[in-house]
Amino acid sequence: LYSGRLPGERQIRANLTANAALGLDWRDYIGIDGHDRVLSAEAGLTWWLNRYAGLTTRVRTEKLTSNLPGRDYTANSIFLGVKVQR
Repeated sequence: LYSGRLPGERQIRANLTANAALGLDWRDYIGIDGHDRVLSAEAGLTWWLNRYAGLTTRVRTEKLTSNLPGRDYTANSIFLGVKVQR
């Protein structure tokens, strides 16, 4: 498995942070002539309630392409949560 990710983050206001990421995964299967490629992209926002806790949301899409039959898919996800830091 080979995997790479390129993230970025930007503070929009004192209490609002945006982030984005692009990813690429490549998996070779030993013993068979098979491989998978996964492309992913995501974007999110965190609204900080104070300096230690914030509400966060993230939207993600992922597409797997394979030369093996029946393995291709596209997945879209929405995440909501709480971020705590110290």
